[in-house]
Amino acid sequence: MLHTALAGGLTGLLFGFVLQRGRFCMTSAFRDLYLTRDSRLFKAYVVSLAVQSTGILLLQQAGLVQVQPDPFQWLAALTGGLIFGISVILSGGCASGTYFRIGEGMVGSLVAAVFYGIGALMARAGALAPLTRRIQEPTATLNGATTLYGALGVSPWVLAGALWAVSLFFLVRSRREPQPAIPFPEDPHRPALWRAVFGRGWSWPVTGFAVGAVAVLAWITSVSTGRHYGLGITTPTANLLRFLVVDSNPQFLDWGVFLVLGIPLGSYLAARGAGEFRLRAPNAGRLLQHMVGGLGMGLGATLARGCNVGNGLVAVSLFTLNGWVATLAIILGTWVGAYLFLVLPMRAQVRAAGQAVAASGG
Repeated sequence: MLHTALAGGLTGLLFGFVLQRGRFCMTSAFRDLYLTRDSRLFKAYVVSLAVQSTGILLLQQAGLVQVQPDPFQWLAALTGGLIFGISVILSGGCASGTYFRIGEGMVGSLVAAVFYGIGALMARAGALAPLTRRIQEPTATLNGATTLYGALGVSPWVLAGALWAVSLFFLVRSRREPQPAIPFPEDPHRPALWRAVFGRGWSWPVTGFAVGAVAVLAWITSVSTGRHYGLGITTPTANLLRFLVVDSNPQFLDWGVFLVLGIPLGSYLAARGAGEFRLRAPNAGRLLQHMVGGLGMGLGATLARGCNVGNGLVAVSLFTLNGWVATLAIILGTWVGAYLFLVLPMRAQVRAAGQAVAASGG
């Protein structure tokens, strides 16, 4: 148990630290492409995929990890991905974003994480479990394969190379664009190493490489405990809640549970070091959104066999069809959610303000 706790907890601590300093939330990465056309976090995401896919392939060739591709449950991937994507807009963050914001002092994110676990547990072993199994029943293959490289008849290294090509394209193109202002002021009295880590927002290439490196490390530390998979948030969240509320069997306290416990701690250390920690509580209306969003995230992630991390970061790096379809559905769901819960209310406010000005004769 001690080895499992250290392996998962320290990996989570490092993951949370990187997420906080890089401001790496995949909700923001996908949402900002639609709302503001800001692609910086999405570029970081692509770099993290390139790093992780290469690392996994090298670990496989060395015989250090064993990867079993997920079945392609196309209906569940589409349905669950859409539900998850819409829900993250309500909850205010994706699975990993929710956990690292807890470490920054956001009470609403803690509430969202609790209801995320409730939704996942309901869909996995509770009242919604029969519906989950029904939606997950339809499976398919593409050219007899459940992976993208198998369907295309190419080596997975070709697809990893494509991710690197896109990453390099982003990097070369960004060098020609004006650089945004550093969001945090420099402190010349601090050591150079402190300023590099805490004194400014990390650039998207640094963030992407750091997230990808932690994702590869996660495979190594997870395998050392007998768990042959990388980062994951949904199942560990459900297992943690099950252990605390339903069944205190220590079997639920695996590497993944200690991972999700370590993420807020790592984020807290990063936020405290940068002077960004502050307790913040939402109003009643926003609290309700966190609850509903958390429940939807848990249900959607369970249906799709993974959240933005299990699918979007890990399964996409494994080039599974289920992971790619679920992630595309998550992106689409994020855009739909942004339109419904951000764009439409903003337009309504603008119209109301305009009508008020017209009524006053201004």
